[in-house]
Amino acid sequence: MEMIDLSRVIYDGMPKIPILPEVHVSRFLSLEKGAPLNVTEFSMPCHAGTHVDAPIHIVANGKSIDELPVDAFVGTGAVISVKKNGGEEVTAKDLEASGVAVNRGDILMLHTGWDEKFDSPDYNLHPYLSVDAAEWMVQKGIKMFGIDCITVDLPTPLRPKGFDFPVHRMLLGNNVLIAENVTNLAAVIGKHTRILALPLKVKGSDAGHARIVAEVLN
Repeated sequence: MEMIDLSRVIYDGMPKIPILPEVHVSRFLSLEKGAPLNVTEFSMPCHAGTHVDAPIHIVANGKSIDELPVDAFVGTGAVISVKKNGGEEVTAKDLEASGVAVNRGDILMLHTGWDEKFDSPDYNLHPYLSVDAAEWMVQKGIKMFGIDCITVDLPTPLRPKGFDFPVHRMLLGNNVLIAENVTNLAAVIGKHTRILALPLKVKGSDAGHARIVAEVLN
């Protein structure tokens, strides 16, 4: 059985949305300094690195990450690949034209190749999902949508004043979970997979860091 890792490594100072706190990873106890054990500590916002958004991220009375059942994070994988420039939207027409079958209960992942820019300033000016594409996903009945970009919505540098995150609102408002900062999706294009996107069970949290993997079934 082949397992493909779709998750980012967490490291000190890793890229994240500018408004969020920095990611810190350090050695709290060290064998080199005479401690009996090595112990690492880290602090990071729940929306840095590979993570899964819960409805409460944007829905006032929505469920938090710890309130969701485990089967919400596991499902048949459907991977659609699109090529767009930074700041270009991915539309429902793009998704429909892919020819990839998307069924109720699937975990749909969108490969843009933008994960290759993770360490570059260009990562913040990425392709994004149109509202009609989000509506298409809701109609398809998927349980989760994942993307290899920092957010599903309009890139931060392009947002007008009062931006209200319409794609987050459409998906999470209809109980479609969102996975962001996914990587390595090129390795699963065209393959029959089961995706496991299991987030940390943080009480009351609007998101959870996740080790997302694809189990190749054929």
